[in-house]
Amino acid sequence: MVYNLSKDINLDDDLIYKVLNHFKKYGVDYAKSVGRDIEMNKRDVCKILKKLYEMGYLEKRPSGMLKRTEAKLKKRVTTHPHHTYYYLSEKGYEFLKNYENNKNNKN
Repeated sequence: MVYNLSKDINLDDDLIYKVLNHFKKYGVDYAKSVGRDIEMNKRDVCKILKKLYEMGYLEKRPSGMLKRTEAKLKKRVTTHPHHTYYYLSEKGYEFLKNYENNKNNKN
């Protein structure tokens, strides 16, 4: 399924996989950091993360101190979050598993 988020962004299964796989690899993260990894600007990534949250693929992390063990791309051991941090939900893990199984079955 393709979601048209703007004239420039079509959220299809491949892009959803790319974003969710980032969270699988790195854990808790925020839009700017995700954008760097998938090579998209922050504004577009914010729209994508919001949509994935609405779809149930991502969860928002509660506020409070953030440790590097949660957010693997953070440079400091602990930090106060100044952004909206997201992490992969169970539904997100299921999407990744199904996507990867479908890709493997096609090969």
